[in-house]
Amino acid sequence: MPDPVAVRFDRAGALVVLSLGEAGTVTRFDRAGSGDRSVVVSELNALDNAAFDADNRMYVSSYAHGGIAELAPDGRTRQIVPRGLAGPFGVTIDLGGGGGIHLADHYRLARPADQPADRLTGRPSDRPDGDVATTELLAFAHGVAADGDLLHTTSQYGQVRTHDRRTGAVRTRADGLDRPLGIAVRADGALLVAESGAGRVLAIGPDDQVSVLAEGLGRPAGVAVDPALEDRPGGMVSQGCYVTDEQRAAVYRVGNGEPVPVAGGLGTPQGIAVHGGIAYVIETAHRRLLAIDLATGAVTVEADALPIAPAPAGPEPGLFIPPRLPGMPRLPGMPGPFAGIAATADGALVIAANGDGGVLLLRPEETAP
Repeated sequence: MPDPVAVRFDRAGALVVLSLGEAGTVTRFDRAGSGDRSVVVSELNALDNAAFDADNRMYVSSYAHGGIAELAPDGRTRQIVPRGLAGPFGVTIDLGGGGGIHLADHYRLARPADQPADRLTGRPSDRPDGDVATTELLAFAHGVAADGDLLHTTSQYGQVRTHDRRTGAVRTRADGLDRPLGIAVRADGALLVAESGAGRVLAIGPDDQVSVLAEGLGRPAGVAVDPALEDRPGGMVSQGCYVTDEQRAAVYRVGNGEPVPVAGGLGTPQGIAVHGGIAYVIETAHRRLLAIDLATGAVTVEADALPIAPAPAGPEPGLFIPPRLPGMPRLPGMPGPFAGIAATADGALVIAANGDGGVLLLRPEETAP
C-alpha cells in the first residue's frame, strides 16, 4: 500500500485507505464480508482525506489541488467544490523553451492548463484543475525560476531544489536556510536566492557551493537579474541583480558588496522582474504594480487594484504549528504570502495573483496607471 495518508470506515464497515502521491490510489478492505482487498486508481491525485454520507457515497479532498469531489467505486469522480491554486506564489517563464508559464503553488508545480503539450515529454496537461494543471507534486514550493529543462524552487522551510522536467529528478541544492523566498538564475548558471529570515542574498553555484552576495538587508523577498549583460572596466562582464526588501520598503541593486538603494518608500514590495531597463515590482501593501526606472530611480504606477494578498499585520506567522502534546512532531503551518512576477521576452508581465488564486497576464499596452 503506497504512502497511506488517511484511514476511514465506510457505512458498510469496509476499511478504506487513501494514498498520497501521483497515482491517486484508494485501497478497500472488506472486513465484514470476504476480507478481500481491492485497489482503485482514481482520477484524482494528492489525496488526503475522505468522508461518507448516509448513502455511503465517498467524498475526497486533495492537499495539493483543494476542492472536494465524489469518488465512485470505479475511480470516476464528480467535482463538488472546484479545485484551484493554493497561492499561487512564485511564477516563472521558460524563455528558452516556448515561453511556458510555471507556478510554485506550495504543494506542487503547476501551469495554465491551456498551454500546449510539454515540449520535453510531449504530454498534454495532466489532470487539469479547471484552468490549472499539475506538472509535479513538490511539497512547499514557494519561489520558482526556469532555466531550460530545469525548474529551480525555494521552500520556506529552508531548501533550494532543482527539478529536472526531462527526467523528473529532484536535487537539493541547499538546505537549512532561513525562509528563502525569491529565486533567479544568473547568466553563469548560479542561483540567486533571497534568504528572507537572514536578511541576505545568496549565490548557489553549479557545484552547490553557497556564497553570500549581499547581507545586512531587512527582509528580502523577490530577486531578479537584468537579462542584459554590461561591460565593466578591465574587460569584466556583469549582470545586474536586484532585490526587494519588505521590511525596509525598498529595492536594492546587489553585488559583491553593500546593497545600493534604487527606490524607497514602497509598500511591502515582493515580486520583481526586470525588462528593458525597468524593474517591475509588486507592491502588496497598496496592491499595485510599480515600474522603477533603473537609471533614474523614478517610480510610476503601472496598474492598481490587483488581486494581491497583503502581508499579514503584526508578527509574521510561524512556519510550524505548535504540537498539541509533548513529543508530537511539528506540522507545517500556512504558507506565507508571496506575489511573484515574471516578464516575457516581448515585455508582457505574468503576475501570481495570490489574493484570488489566479494568474494575470498584462501586455505592454495594458500596463498603464
